[in-house]
This record gives sequence, structure tokens and C-alpha cells, in this order.
Amino acid sequence: MNLLRIRNLLRSLSRNKMVLATNVAGLSMGLAATILLVIFILHEWSYDRYFINADRIYRLNTIWINQGSQSVEPINLRKAFTEIPVEVPGIENTVQIYRGGDIELSSNDLRFANNRLLYVDSTFFRIFDFKPVQGNLRHALDDPASVVLTKGLATKIFGSTPAIGQTLTMNGKNYTVSAVMENVPLNTHFQFDLLMPMEAVAGLEHLGGLEFFTYYLLDHHVDQALTCSKICDANTNILKDNFKSFHFDFASEIQPLKRLHLYSRASYDLNRQGSIRAVILVGVIAFMVMFLALTNFVNLFIVEGELRSREIGVRKVNGAGRGSLVRQFFGETSMIVAVSFIIGLAVAVMLLPEFGHLMQREFSLSLLLSPMFLIVLPGVFLLTIFLSGSYPSFYLSGLKPASVLKPQTGIKNRKKYIMNLAGVLQLIITLFLLTVLFGINRQTRYLKNLSPGFNPDGLVNIYNLNDRMKSQYPAIRDKLLGIPEVIGVAASSHTIGGGTSGQGIRLVESPEDDLMSINEYRIQPGLCKLLQLKLVEGRFFDPERPTDRMGVILNEAALKELGLASAMGRKVVMFNKPMDVIGVVKNFRYESAAKVIKPLVLTDYSSDIWTIMVRMAPGVNTANVMKKTEQVLKSFDNGYIMNTSMTRDIYQHYYADEDKLSRLTTMGAILAVVIVMMGIFLLVSQSIARRTKEIGVRKALGGNTTRMIALIYSNSLKWTGIAAIVTIPLSYIYLHKWLQGYAVKAGMSWWLFFAGLVIVLLLETLITFVNTWRAASRNPVEALRYE
Repeated sequence: MNLLRIRNLLRSLSRNKMVLATNVAGLSMGLAATILLVIFILHEWSYDRYFINADRIYRLNTIWINQGSQSVEPINLRKAFTEIPVEVPGIENTVQIYRGGDIELSSNDLRFANNRLLYVDSTFFRIFDFKPVQGNLRHALDDPASVVLTKGLATKIFGSTPAIGQTLTMNGKNYTVSAVMENVPLNTHFQFDLLMPMEAVAGLEHLGGLEFFTYYLLDHHVDQALTCSKICDANTNILKDNFKSFHFDFASEIQPLKRLHLYSRASYDLNRQGSIRAVILVGVIAFMVMFLALTNFVNLFIVEGELRSREIGVRKVNGAGRGSLVRQFFGETSMIVAVSFIIGLAVAVMLLPEFGHLMQREFSLSLLLSPMFLIVLPGVFLLTIFLSGSYPSFYLSGLKPASVLKPQTGIKNRKKYIMNLAGVLQLIITLFLLTVLFGINRQTRYLKNLSPGFNPDGLVNIYNLNDRMKSQYPAIRDKLLGIPEVIGVAASSHTIGGGTSGQGIRLVESPEDDLMSINEYRIQPGLCKLLQLKLVEGRFFDPERPTDRMGVILNEAALKELGLASAMGRKVVMFNKPMDVIGVVKNFRYESAAKVIKPLVLTDYSSDIWTIMVRMAPGVNTANVMKKTEQVLKSFDNGYIMNTSMTRDIYQHYYADEDKLSRLTTMGAILAVVIVMMGIFLLVSQSIARRTKEIGVRKALGGNTTRMIALIYSNSLKWTGIAAIVTIPLSYIYLHKWLQGYAVKAGMSWWLFFAGLVIVLLLETLITFVNTWRAASRNPVEALRYE
């Protein structure tokens, strides 16, 4: 394209600066949103795909089946590692992973808290090909007293000093750094700071439950589907034999590594799971936003192009062919798209960190240089040029010279139906996004404000307790109670609202093989009172009664599952030991409200303490209380690094996915409203400009301004009404289906389906009123002189 042609294109585009600015702004917003959403989709899709053997790695899941309902767990028995590879041919290697939690390390009297530990078998690096930074990874886990650090943790502890051969202390035991590996990429379904051999797990031989994440690397040339089927059959037989006392059925499933992040049905995982539904939703919103931006662009370009109809007619009379006109209009649209694309890309880069926060992900700028993004980005650019330029170019170049040069010959009907259809689709998308947004926000607020069944306000969980501090818990509790702002202290082996332990339980008179599955919280006396749980019958644990160590407290769901009307005086069996039921508490939520409250047992037999809970008095300064609490804990261990969480925050985190969905829908709805209203504003402005003479005549014949406004407004009102009729049932169906995933629902009020309509109508009214009032209020003589 030579310089003269570029100059002519710029001259053509600058004829109506408002149309140009609106086109660029709308398209830039649409492209920025699309680029951000494409980054999210590519990031989610990229999980675990960088491993060389990713196509041959599978993970095993356990499925509990109880009365037709399934519970999918990504954990297995140890036998899935020791027995299945021997029984099933075609398995090249196997590894299991065991959670180590967040641990504290010390080196040369320096302490480092909150390090994510995983225990793995020595075959780990033969399946997952992480790159070494120091040492040989292949044999780094052969010694039970060894530890492998990530580069980030090694630098944090040892700085630039080589880490290999250095000694680290954990829980009073020394371990030698055998290797340093690269940091785990963010797009990996597990995250850790250090690895230790499975043999270092205390009491490994006694872990007879579902504890281990199991991965299989299949041989190159085996029938993968057949081998996976045999693995599942073998695991199911092991489960049924091991848990034959439970009256459950069992099954197994195995998933390819590449599908774990987006397609896993498991209830929890080693890292935050993704969702293919979220990816599809993001893709749909990206499509909607780009559709709005492109239809706006096309409509405005055609309207502006028709104002140049005489130019088109003259050029055709002078011999210009349709091809040259198509190239001209494609050149103009390409230039607008190019400018919009540059602006949109710049905006997307600037908003990437904030967008990552919104989507609960960490997006690196290196994503912009990934091969997939560099392929997709030009594709988006070229597709935008094609979609935005095709129809207006061929439509405008097809106008007949006789039609466009003849006075009083209108051409508006040529595009009437297509533009009206595009306008209705724009309004449907906007109304749908607004309605869904209001519905999601209503449900999310309802869940967040729902009482968990106890009082979470002012509750703080304190972690990172070492063995010395655990043994001094009574003294620590008494000293914490000495803080004026502290009104209660208790301890637990579990974090309330965190994970539970799974156990088997039965009535003492029931057969030994009649076990039912139950969740367990191991707590210390005083915790029930601290939480302010509500008793249905019986009492809480009493530290003055030694027999309570072998007692249990059930929730209402457990009482119902056991088939009891009252539990007082009854005995249950856990761990093959009879235990007295000393109380029943009202159901309280220890999981998301999306789930039905399951049977729960509270026990007091364990003296192990992992969490100290402190309740602060209402209205106190939390930071000040935390400072005093840390001083108390450091008086027992001067090097202690305090790690805390608020119980209310734990419960709010249940709804992180709902928050993400709400924010995403909000972004889409705002962009939809802005883009559509920009288009409506310009279309109304140009429509009124073309009808200036008509308005002047009507005014001269006695018409008033109000009737002028009603005349202009009636057309847009008609199409908005049609869009609302289509949108209401569509949004109802979507929200109704979405709410089926929740055990507790806020319901759908009538206003959800009309709030978006009211917003759109108000904005349309304001736009139409302002533009029409300005035209209709002019002197008729000026209006007639205008044309």
C-alpha cells in the first residue's frame, strides 16, 4: 500500500471523527477483553502439557458409591503402588504422592515457615521430568534422610551458597539436601517447595486408608485404554477387599494427566482445580463481547458509508470497478482494526496483573511470548479484519449508481432487516449478561451471609506449632486468656472449616460389616463451647471427666444416618473400640453450602494439636490482638513464626469460584452495556441528523417536542421489548440449571429478570431524549435551512 493510498484512506476515515472514535473505542475494548480471555483459556489449557511424557501419564481416582450417589476421591491405598504395577502389564513406572502440609525448616539457627512439602516415591523424577539446578534428580530421593529443594526455596535459605550437602532440620530431625530442581511452573496441577522420600513419612506402614495420589507411566506401545481398564479393575478389587466392612460399593477411574486440571471430578486436589465449564464460559463471554464490538463496528461503518453513497456513485460512473471499492473499504476497516488492535493489546498487557487477580491466577508476561499465543494472536487479528470488513465492503461496493445519485431515492431498506437483527441480538446478549449477573450475585451474597451454624466472628486459627509448643499448650492457653481482648481459647487436630478425616462407624449392636462412612474432627475440650455450637441433647467434652477421652459427639446428620431418634446412652464403634455418645449438636457447615451437610463425629481421644483457636471480643483491634498473641507464643519459643487465618475467611473462601464467576460476568456485562450504548448513541445521533428536515416540518405544522421524542423513541423501544421477550426465558433456564448445583438456594425473584431491562431502557431513554430534545428544540427555520 503506497503513501498516496494511505493518505486517501486517512482522509476518508477522518470525515466523521465521532464515528471513527466510537469504532476505535468499541473495537479496542472488545479486543482487549478478548485478548485477556484468550490468555486465560490458553493458560488453563496448558496445565501439565510441558512434561515430555504427559501423553502417557495417568492418575487413579477412587469412587465411593452410597445409595446411588458417588464421591470421587483422587487418593488411593498404598497397595495401588505396591501391588497394581506387579499385577497389570504395560506399566513402565509408578509413583505416589503424600501431602506433607506446610512445614517449618531451620538452618544455622534461622527458621523458615510455610514451606509446602510433598512426600514422594523415589520414582518421581522418572515420571515427571523436572530440570535439575544442582545435583542429579534421578537418584536424589533414594536416601530416606534426603530432601530436594526448589530453586526458590534453596535461594531463600542458602542464598548464592550451593545447597547440596547442606543440612536442614524439620521436627527435630536432620535431612541432607541431595539436589535442587527448577521452580514448579504455575501451570502444574501440584505445587511444592520441597520433596522428601516416602520412607520419611512417620508410620508409613500403618497408613491403611485412602492417603496417596497415584500416577502411572504407561509403556510406549501398549493399548492405553486397555491398560487403564485393567488398572481400574485391579484397584476396585483392592478397595472392595480392604473396605468389605463398609456397606458401600466401590469403583475406580483413571484420568490422563493433561485432563486433570480442567476435567477432574475429584472433591479436592493437590492444587486449585480448574474447570472446563469456566473455560467454556470465558470463551462464550469473549465471543459475546467481540460480537457486540463487531456488530457495532459494522452497523456504524455502513451508516457512515451510506452517507458517502454519492461518492460511491460518482466513482462507479467514472469507471471504478467493484473490486477497487472492496479493496478501499477493506483497507479502511483494516486500518481501523489495526489501530484498535494495538490499543487493545496495550490495554490487555496493562490489565493482565489485575485480570489475574480477578481470575485467581498468576499470569506471567511470558504468556504473551508462548508459541500458542503467538499463533492465536495473529489469527484473532485477521479474523477481526475479515468479519468486520466483509459485509460492509461488499454491501457498500454493490450500491447501484442510478440509485445513489437519484434524488429522494432511499437506500435505507437495503440494510434494514440485517441491522435490526444485529441490534436485537446485541440487546439479547446485554440483557442476558445483566440478568445472569444479578442472579449469580444474589446467590453468592446469600451463601456468604448464610450462618454456618456457629459463630465465626472474631475466631483466629494459629498454626505452625512445633512439638515443644504443643506439649506446653495448657500454659499457652492460660497466658493467651490473660490478654484482655481474648475471651476464649481452645485447640484441635483439625482446622474447623478445613479438611476432615474419614472414618468408619457403627452402632455397637450392629454387625461388624455394617460400617458407615463418617467425617471426623479431632478436637480438645472447650472447642465446642468456643465455637458456640448448639446442643440438641447431651453435653460437650469435659476435661474433668477422663472417660470422655473415649466419647464422641455426633451431628444431626450422623444421628439420622445411624437411624437413631436419640443417641443418649448409646454406644458406637470406631477403630474396633466401643465409644459412648455423650452429645449431639445441631448441624453446622464445615464445607461449602453447595454441599449437603454430611455425618460428622467430634472426638477427644487424640492429644495431638495442630491448631489453636482464639476468640477475640467484638469490636477489638485485630492487629493489636495478633501482636499480643505473637508475643505470648514467642515467650514459649523465641524463634516462633506465627501463621494465622480467620475462620470467617476460611468460609468465605468456599465461594471463590462464585466470586470469580460474578466478577467475570460483571466485566462482560459492563463491556456489553458500554459498547451497545455507544453504538445506540451514535446511531440515534445520525438517525436524527438525517431526519432534521422532517423534524423541522413537523414543528412548523404544530408538532411539540414530546411527540418528537416519542416518535424517535418508539422504534428502539420495540426492539428492546422483543429482546426482553427472548432473554427472560433464556436467562431463567440458565440460572435454574446453575442453581441445581447448590444444596441451599437463594431462589429467583421476579426482579432479576427486569432489573437489566430497566437499566437498558433508562440508558436508551436518556440517549434518545438528549439527542431528540436538542434537535426538536431548534427553530424550525434553522432545521429547514439545515437541509
